Amino acid sequence: MTKKSTKRNLRIFVFLMFLLPLGAFAQTPNVYLCGTGTVKLNPTFTGYTPVNGDKIVWTVDGTAQAPVVFDGTNAFYQVPTGLAVGNHTYSVQVQPADANLCPSDASDNTVVEKLPTPIIAVAAPGSVYCTDQTATTVITASKDASITLPTGVTMTYVWSATLGGTAVADITTLGAASASGDTFTLKAGVAPGAYVFTAIGSYATGGVQIVPATTCTATAFKAITVTVKPGKATIAVAP
Repeated sequence: MTKKSTKRNLRIFVFLMFLLPLGAFAQTPNVYLCGTGTVKLNPTFTGYTPVNGDKIVWTVDGTAQAPVVFDGTNAFYQVPTGLAVGNHTYSVQVQPADANLCPSDASDNTVVEKLPTPIIAVAAPGSVYCTDQTATTVITASKDASITLPTGVTMTYVWSATLGGTAVADITTLGAASASGDTFTLKAGVAPGAYVFTAIGSYATGGVQIVPATTCTATAFKAITVTVKPGKATIAVAP
């Protein structure tokens, strides 16, 4: 390859890098955090066990933190509960107290992604339906427009309902949710009454651990009234 073609290829590569979004180079998170979730990062140094007096140096988002003098227990890093929403990287190295030993290379990054607090909404075309209209009634759940989710994270929904304040034991008697759960379509001829449909939204992370998963949910409601439709009238002709 000539020098000229090498320079041309380099310019093309740099140009393409600027075209790609920054997220294209982001690493897949090792864990997702939600709310006040936190995790402890525990290092293992290949071929070496830290001893008292060694310095443990963590680098967070590219900034080296103050060294911690190892006392037998404190090599770990506790991710703060108030971590800002977004992608965060952590690496660690050890600087032995023994001046005859070299410091280790920095570890590969561990990536922690803090997710936004989930907010969802539930909507329907109207609030009052006749019994023969229910088959066209679609209730929709969606995440709030203020939330931007990282690549690989989606929102899933689980539905429940009450009729006159009493829980409906089997919601499939009222209709069916879509495969992704973001819509619920009523069946034809749903019994008249006052219904409240509830959607619980939670994040799906493709198998990557989310902490704490049990509290990383949002709930929204939609009230719908199904009414009796008067029967078709007949007309009598009288003299």
